[in-house]
Amino acid sequence: MHNKPSLHLALALTAGLFLGTASTGVLAQQDDIYESEVARSADISGSDLSDADLEAFLHAAGQVQSIRASYAEMMREAEDAEERADLRDNAVADMTTAIQFSGIDVETYRAIGYLAQNDDEVEERLDRVAANL
Repeated sequence: MHNKPSLHLALALTAGLFLGTASTGVLAQQDDIYESEVARSADISGSDLSDADLEAFLHAAGQVQSIRASYAEMMREAEDAEERADLRDNAVADMTTAIQFSGIDVETYRAIGYLAQNDDEVEERLDRVAANL
C-alpha cells in the first residue's frame, strides 16, 4: 500500500521545510529553524489535530517537495552567496504560501511533522489519512 511511503515522504519534507538537504545544500543555512520552531509549537498535541489538518499537512508536503525541487536547481546554478540568499528567501516564502494555501499554518505544519515522528498515535492517524487520499 501507499500509506507508509506517503507518510515517510511527508515527514522527510517536513523535516526539510526551511532546511537544506545534505545532498543539495538547498536552504542549508537555516538548519535550526525547524527545531526551534517546533519547540515553540509544543502547545499542539495529537488530540488537537483533526483529520482535515492531517490531510492538509500531507497535501502541503507534496507542494513543498515540488517547490524545493524547483529551487534546488536554481540554487546549484547560483553564482554567488547573495543570489543564493535571495533564492532561499523566495523558496521559504513560496513554501509558506503553499502550506497556508493547503489550509494550515506553518506552525501547525511543523508541529504535525514533529508529532508524527514522536507520537505513535499521530503517526498512525497520518498513515490512515494518507491511505485514504
